[in-house]
Amino acid sequence: MLLTAVLLTLVAVILSAPMSRSLHAKAGWVLWLPLVAAAGVLVYAYATQGTVVEYYPWIPDFLNVGFHLRLTGLSLLFSLLVLVIGAGVLFYSSRYLARTKITSFYLGMTTFALAMLVLVLTNDLMVLYVAWEATTLASFFLIGRSGSHARKPAVRTLLVTVAGGLGLLAAVAIMIANTGTTVITEVLASDMWQDPTVTTWLVITLALAAFTKSAQFPFQSWLPDSMVAISPVSAYLHAAAMVKAGIFLLLLFSPVLAQDVLWTTLLIGSGLVTALMGAVAALRRYDLKELLAYSTMSQLGYLVALIGIGTPLALTAALLHTVAHALFKSALFLSVGVIDHEAGTRDMRMLTVRKVSMPATMTVVVLGAASMAGLPPLLGFVSKEKLFEVFLGAELPGMLPALLTTVAVITAIATFAYSGRFVLGAMGHYRSPREWINTPRGSGANLVPVPEGPATFWGYPALNAVLSLVLGLAPFFLNGLISTASTQTTGSAQNVELSLWHGITPALLLSALVIAIGAVAVWQQPRIEAFLVPRPLKYSGLGAVEKFRQGTIDLGAVVSSWTSGLNPGRHLVVPSALLVVLAAVGWFGIDDLPAQNDGLSRWTDWLLFAVVAVGVIATVRAKTRVAAVVVLGTVGFSVTLWFFALGAVDVALTQLMVEILTVVIMVLLLHRLPKKFGRKEPVSKLAVFASVGAGIAAFAGTFALTGRNGMSDPATYFAESARDVTGGNNLVNVILVEFRALDTLGELTVLGVAGVSIAALFASRLPNPVRPHHFIETSPLSPATHNSVYLRTFAKIALPVLVGLSLLLLLRGHNESGGGFVSALIAGSAFALLYLAAPDDEIAPIRWPYMGLIGAGVIVGAAVGFIGLLEGSYLAPIQWDIFGYTLYSSLVFDLGVYFAVLGVIIGALNMLGTQRGLAAVYEGAASLRASTSQRPAAREPIEARSPREVTK
Repeated sequence: MLLTAVLLTLVAVILSAPMSRSLHAKAGWVLWLPLVAAAGVLVYAYATQGTVVEYYPWIPDFLNVGFHLRLTGLSLLFSLLVLVIGAGVLFYSSRYLARTKITSFYLGMTTFALAMLVLVLTNDLMVLYVAWEATTLASFFLIGRSGSHARKPAVRTLLVTVAGGLGLLAAVAIMIANTGTTVITEVLASDMWQDPTVTTWLVITLALAAFTKSAQFPFQSWLPDSMVAISPVSAYLHAAAMVKAGIFLLLLFSPVLAQDVLWTTLLIGSGLVTALMGAVAALRRYDLKELLAYSTMSQLGYLVALIGIGTPLALTAALLHTVAHALFKSALFLSVGVIDHEAGTRDMRMLTVRKVSMPATMTVVVLGAASMAGLPPLLGFVSKEKLFEVFLGAELPGMLPALLTTVAVITAIATFAYSGRFVLGAMGHYRSPREWINTPRGSGANLVPVPEGPATFWGYPALNAVLSLVLGLAPFFLNGLISTASTQTTGSAQNVELSLWHGITPALLLSALVIAIGAVAVWQQPRIEAFLVPRPLKYSGLGAVEKFRQGTIDLGAVVSSWTSGLNPGRHLVVPSALLVVLAAVGWFGIDDLPAQNDGLSRWTDWLLFAVVAVGVIATVRAKTRVAAVVVLGTVGFSVTLWFFALGAVDVALTQLMVEILTVVIMVLLLHRLPKKFGRKEPVSKLAVFASVGAGIAAFAGTFALTGRNGMSDPATYFAESARDVTGGNNLVNVILVEFRALDTLGELTVLGVAGVSIAALFASRLPNPVRPHHFIETSPLSPATHNSVYLRTFAKIALPVLVGLSLLLLLRGHNESGGGFVSALIAGSAFALLYLAAPDDEIAPIRWPYMGLIGAGVIVGAAVGFIGLLEGSYLAPIQWDIFGYTLYSSLVFDLGVYFAVLGVIIGALNMLGTQRGLAAVYEGAASLRASTSQRPAAREPIEARSPREVTK
């Protein structure tokens, strides 16, 4: 059942791109359906079975890591927030994003929903961390897609949240090391929590992760900064979903940390500071969306402080306020999107010169703001009253309960004030301080009319606002959900009874006090604003993050300057010195080596050694680049012959093809570079000593380890068990694509990233122009001689042979010399020959979608791993007998390697070898930059402008 819910959400991710291309913005009216279906599956599963546990092995031999899923009351509550609000936002976005290119938006939103769902359902620490980081990356891309003005905020958000991710990674490592398991329920039940040292480190790392994700002091600055994203992104990620990931993490570990003094101190202190700071900051903002961002900080601070108190009542209040906050904040953010879309601004000062005629949207604004302010009979009032009850009865020493209650009340008054300010500003009734020049409203005929949007626009925000009202009048509908979630977070059975009226209680009196003073604050809003706004802050969290970002860039520039210049000696000093250190460690650290065979060398070895030595010396002394390429190729081919002589056929074939393709690629670069090398920088003594030491170290290591008898335990296992375990005879291939398939998948991904990086490099700037050539008409190199006829004639014979050999080596790699990598290199050589045989580089027939090949290779390599789950482990080898022929899953994995390698080769030939290919990449990037930097108002009227831009 749980896997079904995850797969349904995955369906939305898979459908997002094709639906976006075919339906454009209206894709949201389809993509919300899988999320609602997934929510229905989870509700049905919990209603019929209660707690549900499912396990699907991933790496069972390593700490039993697997796709553990566990549905409890807590995970159900957060799953519904993720799926239901996510579905509503997708539906809303279909109207919000009209006439906009939105493929990346829907892909990012559905991916984020999937990551959040896995995060709240998983029962495995490794999967928890992966999902946690996936939400960080999805948020980064969704913010960054808003245009060039969003790049720095996206990077700043990424820096802060990734720092928290490192804290979570440290916590995961500590828990696994101390418990020997990755299963969260087993970790929570272990006696590790009795060790004060371990607990202290876990409190610090978990708090770091949660504070950065949920924007708590001192990491709060990223949340308002991320408001450059469009309203649906802000409503979903930064109000209802992503920021709740930190709250979920705190609640998950609350049963074992609730009584820890450091945990209580950190959470209460940071939570209340953030709550008060965010509420005051919201009173200083004119942008409606920015005001809501600071409001979100403040409300999350309440939640963190409640979790820090840790009593059953406090955790119950935190869960209730989580629901209330998700409803009213998503309604308000989406309402701001409607206002901005229709009015062209969300600055309350500019809305004063508009005639806002939006009764439905304004009703949503009033209901949402009233719930946020804690007015009865909305759900926000019920949760706020429960919050006051917790602070009044906090089991803390001395006057701390009174002090905490005072801070909570002051924050609630500020919350009421900015809620009223938000409503007045949205309606166009903002009143500026008397000291400032107020823009005259004039008569109604002079105001710019702002009509109401269609029902498909404000319908979902209205639903959330109405739910806040209905659940406020009848909060007992939440009794079951809050009770089950509270039972898990407290570790004991809880029976929560929610109601709107509890009689006259201290909490009710505090609520009445907040409403009375808050109403006065709204009335005196111009005076409060005149006091708060003109006082600039000397320090800010955003400024600190920006200084850190710029400092990192400056540090990188300093470090890179150490190896700047054309002298490779600067670049090679450090690795050469490290090689010397490594050799010294081996000299003193390795005591005994196995016996060495006699007769290690033959006369052919010395011959090849001499050729290599001559080639190296000639390369160093070469004056022209062509000469360097020629003699360097001699070195490479000599090493290839050496591999053949030693019997390493697979390695030799790979080396041979790499040498051939390297020469082709280098030749493509030569006509863009000067013929001769420039003036060489003087060689430093340090470089000389490092290079001589590295040579001696390499020789000593090779001499010491060559020809030794015996093999290591892993090598012995591979040699003895490869045939029985994998059914393959080619030991090199089965090690790469079966025993170490996960490593190869990582290398495959790196190769794909390298291909994308090449394209990105050429997209950022064009390389040097082709050096002009002058040919004698009778020269065989002259285009007039049509010298390519020889290559074209040869290609007709060689191309079928190369393609056939490529496929043969691909298919036989499991048992004989071959495999995906070398077969792709041979196919790449065929394409290189095809390019070289063309009469002109502009008509070279290399039209294949190399980026698609690279992506397909990585996807196939990763996807075949899931086939191994049928045998109990990711990437486990599987065999099928088809018409008497044995098909191995490793062959499919090799096919992914084949695609990716071939894509990189074709991409290099297409971009380096043809002006057409370079121009296409560069012009494509230029058009993309232009489309993101200039945002037409008719297409995307609300792509998250900052308040300063709006007022300008």
